[in-house]
Amino acid sequence: MRDQVLVLNLNDAASRAVTRKLRAERVLAKIVPGDITLSEIREQDPLGLVLAGGTESETIPALNGAVLGCGLPVLALGQPCLSLLYALGGRAGDVLAPAGMGRLSCPEGTPFAPLDGTERMLPPLRELILPEGVVPVCLAENGAVGFSLRDRALYGAQFQVEAVDPEGALLLKHFALNVCCCTTWWDEDAFTAQAVEEIKRIVGGGRALCALTGGLDSCVTALLAFKALGRNLKCLFVDTGLLRQGEAEAILAFYRDEIGMDVRFVRAEERFLSALRGVSDPRAKRRIIADTLQAVLNEERPLLGPAEVLFRGTSSNDIMFSPRQDRPTLDASLPVIEPVRELFKDEIRHVGDFLSVPGDLMSRQDFPAAGLAVRILGEVTEERLAVLRKADEIFRGEVRRSGAEKRLWQYFAVLCPMPEDESGAVICLRAVHASEQSLAYAARLPYDVTEAAVEQIMRSVPQVRRVVYDLTPSTHYAGIEWQ
Repeated sequence: MRDQVLVLNLNDAASRAVTRKLRAERVLAKIVPGDITLSEIREQDPLGLVLAGGTESETIPALNGAVLGCGLPVLALGQPCLSLLYALGGRAGDVLAPAGMGRLSCPEGTPFAPLDGTERMLPPLRELILPEGVVPVCLAENGAVGFSLRDRALYGAQFQVEAVDPEGALLLKHFALNVCCCTTWWDEDAFTAQAVEEIKRIVGGGRALCALTGGLDSCVTALLAFKALGRNLKCLFVDTGLLRQGEAEAILAFYRDEIGMDVRFVRAEERFLSALRGVSDPRAKRRIIADTLQAVLNEERPLLGPAEVLFRGTSSNDIMFSPRQDRPTLDASLPVIEPVRELFKDEIRHVGDFLSVPGDLMSRQDFPAAGLAVRILGEVTEERLAVLRKADEIFRGEVRRSGAEKRLWQYFAVLCPMPEDESGAVICLRAVHASEQSLAYAARLPYDVTEAAVEQIMRSVPQVRRVVYDLTPSTHYAGIEWQ
């Protein structure tokens, strides 16, 4: 069996929290669809399953039959706990207590033992009417929170594991190590070795292609492929003119000049600016940029020579937040390898660090696919791009110098037109804390940081008339950006 746990995704936030905590304990955990089939589970050959669901639904969905059919240890958290209970012949009664803090009593010999005597936030607790052979194993003052099947490793609890939840991490670790018998083998070193070995197995002595976008995902993907294939990998890097200050030069300096990767570099700034001329709508900008990039890729593809596979930098974040499949591609006819598909953004950074990618490249933040075009309100011109690049560079530099970047999800500048003054601009500074790119709120940066940034922007970029700070919270990724 493979030394891993599968996390059935019945709630995005819950499944991410579970997966992150298991990987932090060096246990390999993979998110899979909640409707995974029995044959797919057997193909993955895991040591156990975690059902990660929410706690708010009034209805109790039927349990995926593959969960009981696979014969593996199961931990059902949140709403799936009740689905498991129904599948075992029990049922849920009325709500016994509203949501609130509760102290737990948990016996030894179960995954819940680390929670004994602790307090945690509990959802509205429903009465658990347990069938024969099912016993309560996690109790609160108002009733049973969790249960287990006496003669099989099936466990359920009405709460879910939160993003910040030390006791929840202990529960998951206990389940993975003591019930599923997983080992703590997974880290950046192990991932890299496994990814390189898998690439060699699939590609062999063949040739491969990879389009570098300038983002972290594609850059780490290309590096893994290069580590496995060497000069049999051919990369294409298109400079759209919409990257941040110095990014294109830094990427070429490392990948082409320092480590010797075969990179074909195409300057296409004028082509993209021409296509964007007169366009202000952000949706139209994104569409035009994608269409223009696809056209460039189509023109360049014959110049790259024959290849058997295409590498793509799809990450776990892409699958959860933007699962579109119609992105520009270098060659739609080739089979695709996605080495970092299972990784979250911070894990990709760790792999890049392990592979000795320079820190200034690995520390870069998430960047919209359309680049600076969607951080300019109104028409995108060469002059406005220059203003935004400089202001953005100054702001990011001040944040990094202060050390505040370690607590931030993103920080950047946006260019807005100055009312009644087409030659002037307003720069809006944006810095947010965020949880998995969903709920985000404005960071309380030290005043001297924003003050220093404003003074330098006003002094260095004469087109800027005013600088403001965006305090708007958001509940989705697009709300972080000005789209």
